[in-house]
Amino acid sequence: MALFGLGSEAPPESIPLTPIKTEEDLDAALQTAEEEGHALLIDWMATWCRKCIYLLPKMEKLSAEFHDVRFYMVNVNEVPGALVKRGGIQKMPTIQLWKNKERVGEVIGGHKAWMVMDEIRDMIKTDGVQGAGSS
Repeated sequence: MALFGLGSEAPPESIPLTPIKTEEDLDAALQTAEEEGHALLIDWMATWCRKCIYLLPKMEKLSAEFHDVRFYMVNVNEVPGALVKRGGIQKMPTIQLWKNKERVGEVIGGHKAWMVMDEIRDMIKTDGVQGAGSS
């Protein structure tokens, strides 16, 4: 009798967010997501923002939870200002949901992490993904 988990790989507990560093990266991510029929979630963050740093591993866990969403991050300290302006970013952290190359939802995470994560889950389920959640 085989033990549970032997011979089969468990799904990842977290998946690192893919960095976006240029407007071209953003365009490519939006195009790919549209072609594949996926929503795209972008975590706009800064290294000086403690809440951003605290949320990052939680976002990586969330990325393993939603298979129909592609997760990205933009470190505003390391990208051109035009990219930040294009996202309309004014506060950190800002988490945006995009579908069909359009922004369909946004959460500005200035409050408790568990509340932010609940808002992000709700945003994904409401605005971005049919049949959201683990498959």
